[in-house]
Amino acid sequence: MYQMRKLFVLMAFLALGMLNVNESKAWTDSVVRGNYEFEYKPTKGGYWITQIIPCSDKGIETLAIPEKIKGKKVVKLGPRDREPDEEGVNLFGVSNAPDEAKYGYTPKKIHIRTEKIKKIQIPETVKVITPSCFNMIQHEKSINIPQGVSKDVEDLVGYNWKKFKISSKNKWYKIKNGCLLSKDGKVLYGPVIKKEKIVVPKTVKIMKSVSVAYDGVSTIILPKSLKKIEDEGLNINTQVTIKIAKGNKTYGVKYGCIYNKKTGRLVAGSAPNGVFQIPEGVIYATSYDGFLGKKAQKIIVPASVEKLDRVLGFFEGPDGEFVMKGKKPPKFTCAITNGVKNVIVYVPKGCISIYEQALKFDRSVNVTYIEQEQ
Repeated sequence: MYQMRKLFVLMAFLALGMLNVNESKAWTDSVVRGNYEFEYKPTKGGYWITQIIPCSDKGIETLAIPEKIKGKKVVKLGPRDREPDEEGVNLFGVSNAPDEAKYGYTPKKIHIRTEKIKKIQIPETVKVITPSCFNMIQHEKSINIPQGVSKDVEDLVGYNWKKFKISSKNKWYKIKNGCLLSKDGKVLYGPVIKKEKIVVPKTVKIMKSVSVAYDGVSTIILPKSLKKIEDEGLNINTQVTIKIAKGNKTYGVKYGCIYNKKTGRLVAGSAPNGVFQIPEGVIYATSYDGFLGKKAQKIIVPASVEKLDRVLGFFEGPDGEFVMKGKKPPKFTCAITNGVKNVIVYVPKGCISIYEQALKFDRSVNVTYIEQEQ
């Protein structure tokens, strides 16, 4: 009998452990409020809304997320926790459709309905918004961020929100000049309000990796205080003019390109007329870092450049030209061809031989060397 009791207790503990492991599956439920269905499950401190389904094509302009469900606070939003670089699905159950699909998102019906949402109201009880929560959502909506949300708000950058409000009591984030900043104003995460001209606040010292967050912006003015552009990553799909406040000791702009004056690294190239002229003083340039708008047909390389990395990534189309100003070739890597098939390399007089030995192109690229007077 004693052994039977021990076995029963052991089985009870195992069952309890399995219940905890499978808690999210066992307790998932849903509730309908207005024209929305909210799927939720228990989490620490209350309920976690994992999916919101618009149930109609009408009456969904305002998404008012409930503060409480069955007497318990809603404290978390999002389909699931994820790594920052993982796409996943968003709060509405929408994900990217397979490449062969005619429509870019699935389910198509739900994604089209979310277009009609104009205002998202998040209750002050919410403390967590998972990184993938509003992925793939359409632009020009209004949203608010409660005081208790302490991370992942930067994932909302780049969606051109019509209005973006952060509780004045939030200790981690704030908005200024249409930009999302850390509370102390030293870190810029990117613009959240659609503007043609972005004036980065004078308090900013660190500019986070911006990717497509500035697409459609015509001018970006960087402050004197800026000391670091994270990952040297300004990669913008549309042509943009970069300006830097007088007195900045770290960054400079020339020929439409931005570079680090201290390290000699090119931050982002620019080719407004198809000509990408690397500024004198740049030591290292790589297409991995970024480009401001369309890429180049011609690249002018000053004698100061010591290394070019993934250089064919700077070119737009199958043909490209290099104009090399230095008699000493830079170190040159060409790991990918980016569809480039024909390259002309102009070099100083008497330097064809050393350039042919130094510049190693992929065999699939047809290369022609031409001497020219400097």
